[in-house]
Amino acid sequence: MTGEANWPRAVVFDLDGTLIDSAPDIAHALNVATGKRGLDPFTVPEVKDMIGGGVPTLIQRALVARGLHPDGIIPVVEDFIAAYRENLTTHTELYPGARELLEQLKAEGRKLGLCTNKHHAATLAILQKLDIAKYFSSVIGEREGQPRKPDAGPLLDVLHALDVSPCCAVMVGDSEADVGCAKAAGVRSVVVTFGYSRTAPDLLGGDALISSLGELPQALKALRRAC
Repeated sequence: MTGEANWPRAVVFDLDGTLIDSAPDIAHALNVATGKRGLDPFTVPEVKDMIGGGVPTLIQRALVARGLHPDGIIPVVEDFIAAYRENLTTHTELYPGARELLEQLKAEGRKLGLCTNKHHAATLAILQKLDIAKYFSSVIGEREGQPRKPDAGPLLDVLHALDVSPCCAVMVGDSEADVGCAKAAGVRSVVVTFGYSRTAPDLLGGDALISSLGELPQALKALRRAC
């Protein structure tokens, strides 16, 4: 690819609610952890509304939803992580068109990265189990002591590893954190409408909206013409 057709040189994806529907397995792990505290189980739709920001944020939202003050959450977080590790992909699936899209972008010569607030080790394991790790040249998940989206840091770290400048990249995600991260990093963003956002997708402030992953190539072309 040369010239305008080479833009974007890199596409960076969020994971949960963007490439994979992981809510059922997250719900199971959450219910194991909170069930030990005598709390009523959460439904998958309830959990979808709480996903985003990492495990501690999920646990805080869950406790508040059950009328509890979110103090001393570390043991609950640890129980969640232990339960989740045992069922990372029991019911988790790629969204329709995900694999085909990654194949197409790779074939076009674009570099692919993944930037998520999911724990880094869990992220790597899920990518392997779903057989999509091979598509990504840089993967960054939640790491202790490191910032999470919407901080620009994780996305900039991915782009640095890909050797691509922010102006030549696009971030694809489903949440306010994804759009905020992209804006902070100076990266264009595409929002999927089928994810876990608690805010209406068209209100997140992304540069484009898509209702299926198959629409991304056309959205990239539209953004290319607009730049």
